[in-house]
Amino acid sequence: EEQYEKLGSGKLIRGDVVVCIRGSLGKHGRYPFDKGAIASSLIIARNYIQNEVINDYLMFYLDSQLFKDEIEKYNAGSAQPNLAVGSFEKFRIPLPPLSEQTRIVERIGAIFEILDKIDTLQSRYAANWEALKSKIIDAGIQGKLTEQLPEDGTAEELYKQIQEEKVKLVKYGKIKKQKSLPPINPEEIPFDIPENWKWARLGCVATILGGKRIPAGRKLTSENTGHKYIRVSEMKDRSIITENLLYVPEDIYPSISQYIINKEDVYITVAGTIGREGKIPEEIDGANLTENADRIVFSNLDQEWLIFCLSSSMVQKQIGMLTTQVAQPKLAIKKIQEFSIPLPPFAEQKRISERIDELLTAMDGH
Repeated sequence: EEQYEKLGSGKLIRGDVVVCIRGSLGKHGRYPFDKGAIASSLIIARNYIQNEVINDYLMFYLDSQLFKDEIEKYNAGSAQPNLAVGSFEKFRIPLPPLSEQTRIVERIGAIFEILDKIDTLQSRYAANWEALKSKIIDAGIQGKLTEQLPEDGTAEELYKQIQEEKVKLVKYGKIKKQKSLPPINPEEIPFDIPENWKWARLGCVATILGGKRIPAGRKLTSENTGHKYIRVSEMKDRSIITENLLYVPEDIYPSISQYIINKEDVYITVAGTIGREGKIPEEIDGANLTENADRIVFSNLDQEWLIFCLSSSMVQKQIGMLTTQVAQPKLAIKKIQEFSIPLPPFAEQKRISERIDELLTAMDGH
Protein backbone atom coordinates (compact mmCIF):
# COMPACT_ATOMS: atom_id res chain seq x y z
CA GLU A 1 0.00 0.00 0.00
CA GLU A 2 2.85 2.37 0.87
CA GLN A 3 4.51 1.74 -2.50
CA TYR A 4 1.19 2.15 -4.30
CA GLU A 5 0.63 5.58 -2.73
CA LYS A 6 4.03 6.70 -3.99
CA LEU A 7 3.23 5.79 -7.59
CA GLY A 8 2.61 8.58 -10.06
CA SER A 9 0.95 8.00 -13.42
CA GLY A 10 1.20 4.22 -13.18
CA LYS A 11 -1.95 3.84 -11.07
CA LEU A 12 -4.87 2.00 -12.65
CA ILE A 13 -8.59 2.55 -12.19
CA ARG A 14 -11.50 0.39 -13.31
CA GLY A 15 -12.14 0.61 -17.06
CA ASP A 16 -8.70 1.90 -18.03
CA VAL A 17 -7.44 0.82 -21.45
CA VAL A 18 -3.98 -0.76 -21.10
CA VAL A 19 -1.59 -1.23 -24.06
CA CYS A 20 1.70 -3.13 -24.27
CA ILE A 21 4.60 -1.14 -25.73
CA ARG A 22 7.42 -3.64 -25.19
CA GLY A 23 7.57 -7.29 -26.28
CA SER A 24 4.00 -8.10 -27.41
CA LEU A 25 3.51 -4.74 -29.09
CA GLY A 26 -0.09 -3.56 -29.28
CA LYS A 27 -1.60 -6.21 -27.02
CA HIS A 28 -4.39 -4.46 -25.14
CA GLY A 29 -7.32 -4.85 -22.76
CA ARG A 30 -9.65 -3.23 -20.21
CA TYR A 31 -8.71 -3.18 -16.50
CA PRO A 32 -11.54 -4.81 -14.49
CA PHE A 33 -10.65 -3.89 -10.85
CA ASP A 34 -11.01 -0.74 -8.74
CA LYS A 35 -7.31 0.00 -8.46
CA GLY A 36 -3.93 -1.39 -9.46
CA ALA A 37 -0.64 -0.54 -11.15
CA ILE A 38 1.04 -1.24 -14.47
CA ALA A 39 4.35 -2.86 -15.30
CA SER A 40 7.00 -0.85 -17.11
CA SER A 41 6.13 -2.56 -20.43
CA LEU A 42 2.59 -1.12 -20.39
CA ILE A 43 0.94 2.25 -20.77
CA ILE A 44 -2.50 3.53 -19.79
CA ALA A 45 -4.64 5.14 -22.52
CA ARG A 46 -7.16 7.04 -20.35
CA ASN A 47 -9.63 9.45 -21.88
CA TYR A 48 -9.85 12.88 -20.28
CA ILE A 49 -13.55 12.95 -19.52
CA GLN A 50 -13.73 9.41 -18.13
CA ASN A 51 -16.46 8.43 -20.56
CA GLU A 52 -17.23 4.71 -20.93
CA VAL A 53 -18.27 5.08 -24.58
CA ILE A 54 -14.91 6.63 -25.46
CA ASN A 55 -13.11 3.68 -23.88
CA ASP A 56 -15.30 1.25 -25.87
CA TYR A 57 -14.57 3.17 -29.06
CA LEU A 58 -10.85 3.22 -28.23
CA MET A 59 -10.87 -0.57 -27.78
CA PHE A 60 -12.44 -1.01 -31.23
CA TYR A 61 -9.73 1.26 -32.66
CA LEU A 62 -7.03 -0.89 -31.00
CA ASP A 63 -8.67 -3.96 -32.62
CA SER A 64 -8.66 -2.35 -36.06
CA GLN A 65 -6.29 -2.84 -38.98
CA LEU A 66 -5.38 0.87 -38.81
CA PHE A 67 -3.83 0.38 -35.37
CA LYS A 68 -2.14 -2.87 -36.44
CA ASP A 69 -0.56 -1.04 -39.39
CA GLU A 70 0.83 1.63 -37.05
CA ILE A 71 2.23 -1.00 -34.68
CA GLU A 72 3.85 -2.88 -37.57
CA LYS A 73 6.09 0.14 -38.24
CA TYR A 74 7.77 -0.43 -34.86
CA ASN A 75 7.79 -4.22 -34.84
CA ALA A 76 11.15 -4.95 -36.48
CA GLY A 77 11.06 -8.63 -35.56
CA SER A 78 13.66 -8.24 -32.81
CA ALA A 79 13.53 -10.33 -29.65
CA GLN A 80 12.20 -7.38 -27.64
CA PRO A 81 10.54 -4.79 -29.91
CA ASN A 82 9.90 -1.40 -28.28
CA LEU A 83 7.46 1.44 -28.80
CA ALA A 84 8.15 4.76 -27.07
CA VAL A 85 5.25 6.53 -25.35
CA GLY A 86 5.92 9.57 -27.52
CA SER A 87 5.57 7.44 -30.67
CA PHE A 88 2.33 5.92 -29.41
CA GLU A 89 0.90 9.41 -28.85
CA LYS A 90 1.46 10.19 -32.55
CA PHE A 91 -0.74 7.31 -33.79
CA ARG A 92 -3.64 8.47 -35.98
CA ILE A 93 -7.18 7.76 -34.78
CA PRO A 94 -10.39 8.81 -36.62
CA LEU A 95 -12.32 10.81 -34.03
CA PRO A 96 -16.10 11.23 -34.51
CA PRO A 97 -18.32 13.29 -32.20
CA LEU A 98 -19.24 11.58 -28.93
CA SER A 99 -22.82 10.93 -30.06
CA GLU A 100 -21.56 9.14 -33.17
CA GLN A 101 -19.01 7.17 -31.12
CA THR A 102 -22.02 5.93 -29.14
CA ARG A 103 -23.81 4.84 -32.32
CA ILE A 104 -20.64 3.17 -33.68
CA VAL A 105 -20.07 1.24 -30.44
CA GLU A 106 -23.70 0.12 -30.32
CA ARG A 107 -23.69 -0.91 -33.98
CA ILE A 108 -20.43 -2.87 -33.77
CA GLY A 109 -21.62 -4.53 -30.54
CA ALA A 110 -24.87 -5.57 -32.22
CA ILE A 111 -22.99 -7.00 -35.24
CA PHE A 112 -20.61 -8.93 -32.97
CA GLU A 113 -23.59 -10.36 -31.10
CA ILE A 114 -25.05 -11.57 -34.40
CA LEU A 115 -21.69 -13.05 -35.44
CA ASP A 116 -21.39 -14.87 -32.12
CA LYS A 117 -24.84 -16.39 -32.68
CA ILE A 118 -23.84 -17.45 -36.20
CA ASP A 119 -20.67 -19.11 -34.89
CA THR A 120 -22.71 -20.97 -32.28
CA LEU A 121 -25.29 -22.07 -34.84
CA GLN A 122 -22.60 -23.16 -37.31
CA SER A 123 -20.93 -25.32 -34.66
CA ARG A 124 -24.25 -26.86 -33.72
CA TYR A 125 -25.18 -27.23 -37.40
CA ALA A 126 -21.90 -29.00 -38.15
CA ALA A 127 -22.52 -31.49 -35.35
CA ASN A 128 -26.08 -32.07 -36.56
CA TRP A 129 -24.78 -32.42 -40.11
CA GLU A 130 -22.57 -35.35 -39.11
CA ALA A 131 -25.43 -36.86 -37.12
CA LEU A 132 -27.69 -36.53 -40.15
CA LYS A 133 -25.12 -38.27 -42.38
CA SER A 134 -24.95 -41.12 -39.87
CA LYS A 135 -28.75 -41.43 -39.86
CA ILE A 136 -28.80 -41.61 -43.68
CA ILE A 137 -26.28 -44.46 -43.63
CA ASP A 138 -28.25 -46.25 -40.90
CA ALA A 139 -31.51 -45.85 -42.83
CA GLY A 140 -29.90 -47.32 -45.95
CA ILE A 141 -28.44 -50.29 -44.08
CA GLN A 142 -31.88 -50.98 -42.60
CA GLY A 143 -33.56 -51.03 -46.03
CA LYS A 144 -35.49 -47.78 -45.55
CA LEU A 145 -34.10 -45.91 -48.57
CA THR A 146 -34.74 -48.45 -51.31
CA GLU A 147 -37.54 -50.58 -52.70
CA GLN A 148 -37.37 -54.36 -52.36
CA LEU A 149 -37.85 -55.90 -55.82
CA PRO A 150 -38.93 -59.55 -56.37
CA GLU A 151 -36.52 -59.90 -59.29
CA ASP A 152 -33.58 -59.33 -56.90
CA GLY A 153 -34.07 -62.80 -55.41
CA THR A 154 -33.34 -63.32 -51.72
CA ALA A 155 -30.38 -62.88 -49.42
CA GLU A 156 -30.67 -66.56 -48.53
CA GLU A 157 -29.89 -67.45 -52.15
CA LEU A 158 -26.95 -65.03 -52.12
CA TYR A 159 -25.69 -66.51 -48.85
CA LYS A 160 -25.69 -70.01 -50.34
CA GLN A 161 -23.75 -68.77 -53.40
CA ILE A 162 -21.13 -67.22 -51.12
CA GLN A 163 -20.79 -70.44 -49.11
CA GLU A 164 -20.31 -72.48 -52.29
CA GLU A 165 -17.66 -70.02 -53.46
CA LYS A 166 -15.82 -70.25 -50.13
CA VAL A 167 -15.79 -74.05 -50.32
CA LYS A 168 -14.15 -73.83 -53.75
CA LEU A 169 -11.53 -71.34 -52.52
CA VAL A 170 -10.66 -73.61 -49.59
CA LYS A 171 -10.42 -76.61 -51.93
CA TYR A 172 -7.97 -74.82 -54.23
CA GLY A 173 -5.91 -73.45 -51.33
CA LYS A 174 -6.87 -69.82 -51.90
CA ILE A 175 -8.12 -69.38 -48.34
CA LYS A 176 -7.95 -71.42 -45.14
CA LYS A 177 -10.98 -73.20 -43.75
CA GLN A 178 -12.19 -71.24 -40.77
CA LYS A 179 -13.87 -72.43 -37.60
CA SER A 180 -17.66 -72.30 -37.46
CA LEU A 181 -19.08 -69.06 -36.14
CA PRO A 182 -21.84 -68.96 -33.52
CA PRO A 183 -25.43 -68.45 -34.75
CA ILE A 184 -26.96 -65.01 -34.33
CA ASN A 185 -29.10 -64.79 -31.20
CA PRO A 186 -32.35 -62.80 -31.26
CA GLU A 187 -30.85 -60.45 -28.63
CA GLU A 188 -28.21 -59.39 -31.19
CA ILE A 189 -30.80 -58.18 -33.72
CA PRO A 190 -31.28 -54.42 -33.23
CA PHE A 191 -33.98 -53.82 -35.88
CA ASP A 192 -36.32 -55.53 -38.33
CA ILE A 193 -35.17 -56.10 -41.91
CA PRO A 194 -37.13 -56.75 -45.14
CA GLU A 195 -38.41 -60.29 -45.66
CA ASN A 196 -35.98 -61.09 -48.50
CA TRP A 197 -32.94 -60.07 -46.38
CA LYS A 198 -30.93 -62.22 -43.96
CA TRP A 199 -28.91 -61.64 -40.79
CA ALA A 200 -25.38 -63.06 -41.17
CA ARG A 201 -21.96 -63.06 -39.51
CA LEU A 202 -19.44 -61.02 -41.47
CA GLY A 203 -17.00 -63.95 -41.33
CA CYS A 204 -19.58 -66.15 -43.11
CA VAL A 205 -19.75 -63.88 -46.17
CA ALA A 206 -16.17 -62.53 -46.24
CA THR A 207 -12.62 -63.48 -45.27
CA ILE A 208 -10.68 -61.28 -42.84
CA LEU A 209 -6.88 -61.20 -43.17
CA GLY A 210 -4.32 -59.27 -41.13
CA GLY A 211 -1.56 -56.90 -42.17
CA LYS A 212 2.11 -57.12 -41.15
CA ARG A 213 4.66 -54.83 -39.56
CA ILE A 214 8.18 -54.63 -40.93
CA PRO A 215 10.87 -56.50 -38.96
CA ALA A 216 11.95 -55.02 -35.62
CA GLY A 217 14.79 -52.54 -35.89
CA ARG A 218 14.01 -51.67 -39.51
CA LYS A 219 12.31 -48.57 -40.89
CA LEU A 220 10.23 -47.70 -43.92
CA THR A 221 11.88 -45.49 -46.51
CA SER A 222 10.83 -42.53 -48.63
CA GLU A 223 12.83 -44.00 -51.52
CA ASN A 224 10.51 -45.50 -54.12
CA THR A 225 11.30 -49.22 -54.02
CA GLY A 226 8.04 -50.04 -55.76
CA HIS A 227 6.66 -51.60 -52.56
CA LYS A 228 4.20 -49.12 -51.06
CA TYR A 229 3.23 -49.50 -47.40
CA ILE A 230 -0.12 -48.24 -46.06
CA ARG A 231 -0.34 -47.02 -42.45
CA VAL A 232 -3.44 -46.16 -40.38
CA SER A 233 -2.51 -42.45 -40.56
CA GLU A 234 -3.18 -42.57 -44.34
CA MET A 235 -6.61 -44.21 -43.94
CA LYS A 236 -9.10 -41.33 -44.05
CA ASP A 237 -12.45 -40.44 -45.63
CA ARG A 238 -13.09 -44.08 -46.61
CA SER A 239 -10.00 -44.03 -48.84
CA ILE A 240 -6.20 -43.59 -48.66
CA ILE A 241 -4.20 -40.35 -48.64
CA THR A 242 -1.43 -41.15 -51.11
CA GLU A 243 0.73 -37.99 -51.06
CA ASN A 244 3.28 -39.07 -48.44
CA LEU A 245 3.32 -42.86 -48.68
CA LEU A 246 6.43 -44.68 -47.49
CA TYR A 247 7.98 -47.79 -49.02
CA VAL A 248 9.26 -51.17 -47.83
CA PRO A 249 13.05 -51.54 -48.28
CA GLU A 250 13.88 -54.03 -51.03
CA ASP A 251 15.80 -56.47 -48.82
CA ILE A 252 12.96 -57.03 -46.34
CA TYR A 253 10.09 -57.05 -48.83
CA PRO A 254 10.16 -60.87 -49.37
CA SER A 255 9.40 -61.44 -45.66
CA ILE A 256 6.13 -59.43 -45.79
CA SER A 257 5.23 -59.63 -49.49
CA GLN A 258 2.06 -61.67 -48.89
CA TYR A 259 0.52 -59.10 -46.52
CA ILE A 260 -1.03 -56.85 -49.13
CA ILE A 261 -4.41 -55.30 -49.85
CA ASN A 262 -6.12 -55.04 -53.23
CA LYS A 263 -8.45 -52.43 -54.70
CA GLU A 264 -11.36 -54.91 -54.53
CA ASP A 265 -10.93 -55.32 -50.75
CA VAL A 266 -12.12 -53.21 -47.83
CA TYR A 267 -9.80 -52.19 -44.99
CA ILE A 268 -10.75 -51.81 -41.33
CA THR A 269 -8.41 -50.32 -38.71
CA VAL A 270 -7.94 -52.53 -35.65
CA ALA A 271 -5.43 -50.71 -33.40
CA GLY A 272 -4.95 -47.11 -32.33
CA THR A 273 -7.80 -45.60 -34.32
CA ILE A 274 -10.25 -48.52 -34.40
CA GLY A 275 -13.16 -49.07 -36.77
CA ARG A 276 -12.18 -46.79 -39.63
CA GLU A 277 -13.03 -48.40 -42.96
CA GLY A 278 -12.58 -47.75 -46.69
CA LYS A 279 -11.12 -48.95 -49.97
CA ILE A 280 -7.79 -48.76 -51.79
CA PRO A 281 -7.30 -46.41 -54.76
CA GLU A 282 -6.39 -48.17 -57.98
CA GLU A 283 -2.93 -46.58 -58.15
CA ILE A 284 -1.81 -48.34 -54.95
CA ASP A 285 -3.47 -51.69 -55.65
CA GLY A 286 -1.42 -54.45 -54.03
CA ALA A 287 0.32 -52.23 -51.45
CA ASN A 288 1.58 -53.72 -48.20
CA LEU A 289 -0.79 -53.35 -45.25
CA THR A 290 0.08 -52.29 -41.70
CA GLU A 291 -0.47 -54.73 -38.84
CA ASN A 292 -2.86 -52.13 -37.36
CA ALA A 293 -5.46 -52.76 -40.06
CA ASP A 294 -7.15 -55.83 -41.53
CA ARG A 295 -8.18 -56.69 -45.05
CA ILE A 296 -11.73 -57.85 -45.77
CA VAL A 297 -11.84 -60.06 -48.89
CA PHE A 298 -15.17 -60.99 -50.48
CA SER A 299 -17.11 -61.84 -53.61
CA ASN A 300 -20.81 -61.41 -54.38
CA LEU A 301 -20.92 -58.31 -52.17
CA ASP A 302 -21.00 -54.67 -53.25
CA GLN A 303 -17.86 -52.93 -52.00
CA GLU A 304 -19.50 -49.55 -51.35
CA TRP A 305 -22.41 -51.18 -49.51
CA LEU A 306 -20.00 -53.09 -47.27
CA ILE A 307 -18.11 -49.89 -46.41
CA PHE A 308 -21.35 -48.12 -45.49
CA CYS A 309 -22.45 -51.16 -43.49
CA LEU A 310 -19.21 -51.15 -41.48
CA SER A 311 -19.52 -47.40 -40.83
CA SER A 312 -23.13 -47.70 -39.61
CA SER A 313 -23.90 -47.09 -35.95
CA MET A 314 -24.99 -50.74 -35.63
CA VAL A 315 -21.54 -52.13 -36.55
CA GLN A 316 -19.63 -49.32 -34.82
CA LYS A 317 -21.47 -50.19 -31.62
CA GLN A 318 -20.35 -53.82 -32.01
CA ILE A 319 -16.78 -52.63 -32.56
CA GLY A 320 -16.89 -50.74 -29.28
CA MET A 321 -18.22 -53.78 -27.44
CA LEU A 322 -15.81 -56.28 -29.01
CA THR A 323 -12.61 -54.22 -28.76
CA THR A 324 -10.14 -55.60 -26.22
CA GLN A 325 -9.72 -53.03 -23.44
CA VAL A 326 -5.97 -53.03 -22.80
CA ALA A 327 -3.24 -50.39 -22.77
CA GLN A 328 -3.26 -50.56 -26.59
CA PRO A 329 -6.89 -51.40 -27.56
CA LYS A 330 -7.09 -54.04 -30.29
CA LEU A 331 -9.86 -55.47 -32.45
CA ALA A 332 -9.11 -59.14 -33.10
CA ILE A 333 -9.86 -60.86 -36.42
CA LYS A 334 -12.09 -63.38 -34.60
CA LYS A 335 -14.23 -60.50 -33.30
CA ILE A 336 -14.56 -58.97 -36.78
CA GLN A 337 -15.70 -62.34 -38.09
CA GLU A 338 -18.48 -62.29 -35.48
CA PHE A 339 -19.97 -58.95 -36.60
CA SER A 340 -23.69 -59.45 -37.26
CA ILE A 341 -24.84 -57.60 -40.39
CA PRO A 342 -28.14 -57.29 -42.29
CA LEU A 343 -27.55 -58.87 -45.70
CA PRO A 344 -29.67 -57.72 -48.69
CA PRO A 345 -29.68 -59.31 -52.17
CA PHE A 346 -26.73 -58.14 -54.29
CA ALA A 347 -28.80 -55.91 -56.61
CA GLU A 348 -30.29 -54.10 -53.64
CA GLN A 349 -26.86 -53.67 -52.07
CA LYS A 350 -25.90 -51.66 -55.15
CA ARG A 351 -29.09 -49.58 -55.00
CA ILE A 352 -28.50 -48.88 -51.30
CA SER A 353 -24.91 -47.71 -51.80
CA GLU A 354 -25.91 -45.56 -54.77
CA ARG A 355 -28.79 -43.98 -52.83
CA ILE A 356 -26.66 -43.27 -49.74
CA ASP A 357 -23.91 -41.79 -51.92
CA GLU A 358 -26.46 -39.65 -53.77
CA LEU A 359 -27.85 -38.22 -50.53
CA LEU A 360 -24.45 -37.61 -48.93
CA THR A 361 -23.21 -35.89 -52.11
CA ALA A 362 -26.29 -33.67 -52.16
CA MET A 363 -25.69 -32.72 -48.51
CA ASP A 364 -22.04 -31.84 -49.09
CA GLY A 365 -22.99 -29.69 -52.07
CA HIS A 366 -25.73 -27.87 -50.20
